[in-house]
Amino acid sequence: MPTVSVIIPAYNAEPFITETVQSALDQTFKDLEVIVVDDGSSDQTVARLEAFGDRVRIHRQANAGVARARNAGVAIAKGSWIAFLDADDLWLPLKLQRQMASAADAPLLYTDRFNIGARKELPLLQSEAQPMRDGDIFMALLLEGNFITNSSVVLRRELFETLGGFAYGVSPAEDWDLWLRVTERHHARLCPEPLVRYRFHPDGASRNHQRMAEVRTKVISRALHLERGRRLDWWVRRQVWAQTWATNGWDAGQAGARAQALRDYARSAVAWPLGLQPYKEAIRVCLNA
Repeated sequence: MPTVSVIIPAYNAEPFITETVQSALDQTFKDLEVIVVDDGSSDQTVARLEAFGDRVRIHRQANAGVARARNAGVAIAKGSWIAFLDADDLWLPLKLQRQMASAADAPLLYTDRFNIGARKELPLLQSEAQPMRDGDIFMALLLEGNFITNSSVVLRRELFETLGGFAYGVSPAEDWDLWLRVTERHHARLCPEPLVRYRFHPDGASRNHQRMAEVRTKVISRALHLERGRRLDWWVRRQVWAQTWATNGWDAGQAGARAQALRDYARSAVAWPLGLQPYKEAIRVCLNA
């Protein structure tokens, strides 16, 4: 029985899937299996996968979305740990070895990453733009958003199954939703090395600011209804909502949706009037009109 099951959901991933799978097979940590869930691809994804022979297990299903694909992969996995890898991302060879060396410390392990692809103004490392947190990170995930890269995560399979896996209806933030449910009760262990190459696409799902605002609001609401979320002081909950609306406003402003950005910043100010961010950002939006 392998220790780690690598789960790769793939939908029309022909341009990247060979390199992605090879990066999993090239790990210095060898006690693993690689499972690719073909989520109804209509290109040559499966043909590329078949070239790997029995080194890769292929599970085919009708197109159902990435959350269901990942859950389906875990359902047939044999490992006691689950490692997630998206079909267009890459692992560095030491990735699993570094993480499994600290597997006794926490049930959720993650790493820093390199940003590749359509980066534009983004820095090379994720940690250069967003702090990486270790230990009890539940509140950081609430207030700062999702700083855990899905392709960097290794998670105890038993815990994944206990929590019901990835939720449906919160795409493309189903990973953030799961990390919140995990860290509500468990610590996370950060490996500060950038051991993942995360690929940005110009038409990525997270660029749809309206969808992201809807999903972000839903994920935060779900987290605040968890036991730990319900125990938060009222003023902390208000600050969480203020940050959520401010982030929605920033996304809308970046997309050129000026009126929506101002509405979101106003909601942020109402939720927590003492914060300066929504006022400053609203003024910036107006000046840049």
